Amino acid sequence: MKSMTPNAFEAAIRQKEGELASYMSRLASLEAICDSLAEELVQMTEQCEKLQAEAVVLPGIQAELEALRRRHSAALELMGERDEELEELHADIVDLKEMYREQVNLLVNQFRKQVHHHQHATSDKSTPRSGLDN
Repeated sequence: MKSMTPNAFEAAIRQKEGELASYMSRLASLEAICDSLAEELVQMTEQCEKLQAEAVVLPGIQAELEALRRRHSAALELMGERDEELEELHADIVDLKEMYREQVNLLVNQFRKQVHHHQHATSDKSTPRSGLDN
């Protein structure tokens, strides 16, 4: 081993102390990063567990959704059929109203003709005819 002068020895010690301080600073920085990553790992683990729990119920939810879609489709089909029936019934009602109007008009006209004939028949009997009747 070489012999060192006290000044050189002190300089070497100061250099080693500087290196040590740099390493200590680097170590503290790496520990902070490690702590941050550990915290992130805990959060990710919790999120993973939550997603796994949700994944367990997902098939049931999908089955419910499919059942609801089928019911919705069937309800829409029934509503369409009901709408068609309503339209047909409405058309039937319109036709029946027209038929009743025609029947009422026909009956009114027949009644008017009978009244008119009756009035003429009675007025013919009450008015004297030419001298042939006397």
